[in-house]
Amino acid sequence: MLKTILLTIILVVIIGFQSLYALDTDSLKIHKNIIRWNITPMFVVGPKSVVLGYERVFNNSQSASVNIGYLEKAPYVNAEGEAIQFFDQSKNGGFDISIDYRFYFKKRNKYPAPDGLYWGPYTSYYQLWQDASINLIDNDIIKNTANYSSSFRMINIGVQLGYQFVFKKRFTLDLMLVGPSFSHYRFDMALDFENDINAEDSFYQDLYNRIIDSSPWLGEFIKNRSFSANGRLKFAYYGYRYGVQFGYHF
Repeated sequence: MLKTILLTIILVVIIGFQSLYALDTDSLKIHKNIIRWNITPMFVVGPKSVVLGYERVFNNSQSASVNIGYLEKAPYVNAEGEAIQFFDQSKNGGFDISIDYRFYFKKRNKYPAPDGLYWGPYTSYYQLWQDASINLIDNDIIKNTANYSSSFRMINIGVQLGYQFVFKKRFTLDLMLVGPSFSHYRFDMALDFENDINAEDSFYQDLYNRIIDSSPWLGEFIKNRSFSANGRLKFAYYGYRYGVQFGYHF
């Protein structure tokens, strides 16, 4: 659902900018650098995430770029009556590093790089960690408490297709539209209970549901994979890159 909304927004933006932006071809030959802000992690991971990037143009049809930034997952929000209540979520962070090489379509694009349709390989690495404390509630009574710790890592190698607009000679809008990848995921979780708990306890299903509800993007990766008090999930799977970046061209 989240991917569908983001892709719809991207397509609407493309249609709008196709009719609005204007370029000076000579200015593109002079200015070979772009610094930019990737807004996508703010919506996908958490509003406090900040990822910045830099693109260097080598010639009229090729460039390379790197993105690096801080990620912070949105904290769990407790609802009245839920069996699991999170608190003390102060240890929450992560980072994102990605590199790509871009080939701009010379025959298709009206202007030279970094404007127009492009494709190219990319690789990226994401890591997120989160510590919290948990209360297990039954009829408004705390039945058990636990220290919760989790870590999520993802490595992607893939190929992307995107479109970058340069408008007002100095500003850019980069839309990463399609980016399938081969990905390796690792999810670690540790729980330290005050009182022992049975491995078949419904708590684990409740926790699984809370993770998916609060992090739909993470839920896609751990879906249909079971975990217990202390465990690790390691698996290869497909991935996907998409996003929106605003930049300054100089």
